[in-house]
Amino acid sequence: MASETTGIREELLRRFIESGERERLQEILRSKLHTSGWQDRVKDKCQKTIHESDEAADKLTVDNIAEQVTPYARTIVPEDIKAEILEDIRAFIYRALPENDS
Repeated sequence: MASETTGIREELLRRFIESGERERLQEILRSKLHTSGWQDRVKDKCQKTIHESDEAADKLTVDNIAEQVTPYARTIVPEDIKAEILEDIRAFIYRALPENDS
């Protein structure tokens, strides 16, 4: 059962990528996040994290900043954007499931 589920998941991911749907949804997400001001808020949080860091500037890495900022960035994604993207993904999965192949 787990192997079958893994196989279906892998096939859906392959179709998601090959169809261009992943790239299309990523572009929609980028645009909506930019329009909502999300990027500016994350940028401000990064700058604040850098300024408040206890580490010397030369020891602070992008990975350190990302580790600290990512949880915040995820929580401030507007709910309507999350819902829209998730609905698009669900619709794709429904269309792509093997039972729906003609």
